[in-house]
Amino acid sequence: MASEKSKILVVGGKTFRREYVPEEAVLKQIQESPIPLNIILAIGHAAFVRGEQTGFEIDPAKGVDASELYPDVKYTTVDEYLNRFL
Repeated sequence: MASEKSKILVVGGKTFRREYVPEEAVLKQIQESPIPLNIILAIGHAAFVRGEQTGFEIDPAKGVDASELYPDVKYTTVDEYLNRFL
């Protein structure tokens, strides 16, 4: 499923090879996979390829960011969380 494009990526002192997968290949795998795997793949496609979980602002009239409600809590960033797996 990996394309011919790859890139070496160094994160936290560890070396990884990044493989680029064409979106068409991901969509094909979603269509050909059985339930529940196709649902998991579709959610991953929406989040990581289409970026549907990003790029929105919290309307101050309707809510606030959790860091404003609980300023004494140290929140873990996405980078900090993912570095646990490296």
